[in-house]
Amino acid sequence: MTTALARRFKVDLSTIAAPTSWVNLKGINDLATPVSPTLQAADDYDSNGFNSFEKTMQGWVVTAKARRATNAGVFDPGQELVRLANLQFGDLARLNIRWYDRFGAPEAYQGIAICGFVPSKTGVADLDEATMTFTGDGILTAITNPYAAAAVPVVLAATPSGASVGQLVTITGTGFIGTVPTTGVKFNSVNATSWSVVSDNTIVAVMPAGSAGVGNIVVTNAAGASTPAFPYTRGA
Repeated sequence: MTTALARRFKVDLSTIAAPTSWVNLKGINDLATPVSPTLQAADDYDSNGFNSFEKTMQGWVVTAKARRATNAGVFDPGQELVRLANLQFGDLARLNIRWYDRFGAPEAYQGIAICGFVPSKTGVADLDEATMTFTGDGILTAITNPYAAAAVPVVLAATPSGASVGQLVTITGTGFIGTVPTTGVKFNSVNATSWSVVSDNTIVAVMPAGSAGVGNIVVTNAAGASTPAFPYTRGA
């Protein structure tokens, strides 16, 4: 019998305003997902001196500790959603959260939560870490596991056209979560100077040095390189 690994879970987040635009929460090194019941005593003479209870309510809290790594100087977009929600009120203080087995097992849940964000390691020798809490606001629902095997990225558009070295290019498409670090975004076979995966559908990249003209944008994740390559005309 093989013991399941604690790191088998993934956590995705989305805003109340865009509930279907899920962003993966990266860097997690510890995850707790307790559901706590409210129990009321239901003792009577017929319990023969033993306690008896009924569950009248229940609440849930997800606590995730995550390493605060950066990609090209940009913090993880999922972590930033939590950090920004931490000081807000109303719907801006809430996020949709779902967690599920990354290997496809049926354990998967989703709900709306009020967010908290606190630095949890502050010593001289520590790696930067944050503890994020998601206090359930309403029902926690068992869902169909949204896990899907990684698919090759597809690039659908890149704006603006004609960008020159050092300028930002917004690349849209699908399959961008899990883009290979450093070499995952190329303009005409040259690595982007830097880039950030904003969501599974959006990458913001800095145009590298190169000659003006038509070349291809290629995004690569663990499943492979985007096909077909997306033609893009760049400036000098």
